[in-house]
Amino acid sequence: MSDHKTVELRLRAAVESSPSGLLMIDSLGVMVLVNREVERLFGYSREELLGKPVELLVPERYRSKHPALRGTFQHAPSVRSMGAGRDLYGLRKDGTEFPVEIGLTPVATEEGMYVISSIVDISARQRAEQRFRIAVESSPNGMVMVDAAGTILLVNQEVERLFGYTRAELLGQSIDILVPEPLRARHPEFRHLFFADPRARKMGVGRELFGLHKDGRQVPVEIGLNPIETDEGLFVLSSIVDISARRHAESERRKLEDQLRQAQKLEAVGRLAGGVAHDFNNILGMIVGYGELARDACADAAQAQDLDDLLAAARRGKGIVERILRFSRRSELVRQPLDLAQTLGEAVRMMRATLPAAVRIAADFADPLPRVLADATSMHQVLMNLATNAAHAMPDGGTISVRLQPMYVRDHFARQHPSLREGPHVLLAVRDTGVGMDPATCAQAMDPFFTTKPPGDGSGLGLPIVHGILRDHEGTMWLESSVGAGTTVHCLLPAVQAEAPVTGVSVAPRGAGQRVLLVDDEVALAHVGQRRLRALGYEPTGFSDPEEALEAFRAAPGSFDAVVTDLSMPKMSGLQLAKSITTLAPVPILLLTGYTEDLTPELLAEAGVTEVVLKPVDQSELATVMRRMLDSQSKPLS
Repeated sequence: MSDHKTVELRLRAAVESSPSGLLMIDSLGVMVLVNREVERLFGYSREELLGKPVELLVPERYRSKHPALRGTFQHAPSVRSMGAGRDLYGLRKDGTEFPVEIGLTPVATEEGMYVISSIVDISARQRAEQRFRIAVESSPNGMVMVDAAGTILLVNQEVERLFGYTRAELLGQSIDILVPEPLRARHPEFRHLFFADPRARKMGVGRELFGLHKDGRQVPVEIGLNPIETDEGLFVLSSIVDISARRHAESERRKLEDQLRQAQKLEAVGRLAGGVAHDFNNILGMIVGYGELARDACADAAQAQDLDDLLAAARRGKGIVERILRFSRRSELVRQPLDLAQTLGEAVRMMRATLPAAVRIAADFADPLPRVLADATSMHQVLMNLATNAAHAMPDGGTISVRLQPMYVRDHFARQHPSLREGPHVLLAVRDTGVGMDPATCAQAMDPFFTTKPPGDGSGLGLPIVHGILRDHEGTMWLESSVGAGTTVHCLLPAVQAEAPVTGVSVAPRGAGQRVLLVDDEVALAHVGQRRLRALGYEPTGFSDPEEALEAFRAAPGSFDAVVTDLSMPKMSGLQLAKSITTLAPVPILLLTGYTEDLTPELLAEAGVTEVVLKPVDQSELATVMRRMLDSQSKPLS
């Protein structure tokens, strides 16, 4: 076989086995050569194609224009690469169309000009591109593709939503349109560094980032970068996530954590207050006990008055401890007829020591003043919050004026404040000489967490808490303020009907020689307790060691008619002692304590406790409780 024949066979084999469809036409557009791939692509046999015009394979909508296009190419033949030009389609024998890429190569021969067409079915590629477009378009993340110059080549609908631009407004623009002004000058430098060393960068890696919305606001974002190599060069696909909601959630979480820490602090304060109250109440108990014994034995009127003043001061101390304990723990609102002048007078005296030295506090309470149905601790809290706010408004010092006066609410005023009813009220007005507020600030002052103070100087909860307390008391509040003229907060509480005066002198009930086991770890309290019980007509036996007291009861259970015990004691608590005694013999038990938060009715009933009294207890209360307890025939508290 000649070399020429060998070359021809090899060429035919190459053409036949090419993965692309190869088709040759003459100057008239007649097909003179096709390979196997052309047969497969178009569904015709070779015999059905050879000698036929190439327009047989062109869709009907393009067929009329094809001869002119072919003539133009024949007039100026040149190699045309695959994919150059417009979208092209082929027509199969069964009438279906499919997308193709066609490369053209002119071949000059002695017989004239021929054109070889290389044809590739790009259906699979278009499907893949369509899937890619769908994936990009439907991605929950914003997707932006840019070239090395920073020109935007692709965006999805999430980018439109995120930044407020339409697709048409972004395509062809510089990516800097989405970069906030402070960062825009350096952004080309960052982009150049990335293109110089293109590596995928995960979401959230790097510094805090922001995008620029069309309306000018900055949007916090996380951005992931992926370099993509293409025939046109290196592109970067950015994945953008709006983290505004996450930032808001983190801010709310931090607020909740701060509130939790504050609650934990209050709980710790409550526990500490409980311990302090125990010791302080023991001291008050000794003062009250010995003071009452001395008062009963005193014949001198002047000395008796001094002892009465001493006992009154001790009782005020007991009330203060009780309020501190109630404030430091969550408790039910206990509303009762209250002398607001006395209650807030105590609060004013306590606050003098807590306010800055440059801040004065002046009280002006009308007399007489009707009582209000209120919780004493809540009223303390109202004044404390208002005074604290007032002090903050006077950084250079000034005066806080606290005024109480009666006020009759008329119907027209009550209609302006739905929580009020027509009738007598008490008005509390707290005024400062501070910086004051403009109308806009004043309108927001009672919004939770609104504050004009620097971070860390206030929670913005003072006035909302006061407003909530007054609402719970069927009252209301309003502000008067102007810049430079200070602020006045008005609080209005409904008055209660006049109470019937108490007549006659009450006589403390006495015992009839009943035997009482008295237990207190403070030796002095055990001693004064015995003297007080003896003065009330009982026969007490005192112990400062609860274990010794239990042994004495175990040795002769029938020798005691009642037990009086302190709660907090070393070795054995009052509850443990009561439970042990109850298992030996039924006997009424009085528990004395300075802190009752953890004493549930179930716990007291299980221990067999009949009565609970807050320390320090005065002689009259002790006499009443002892008589009631003995008359109950040892029925446990339920």
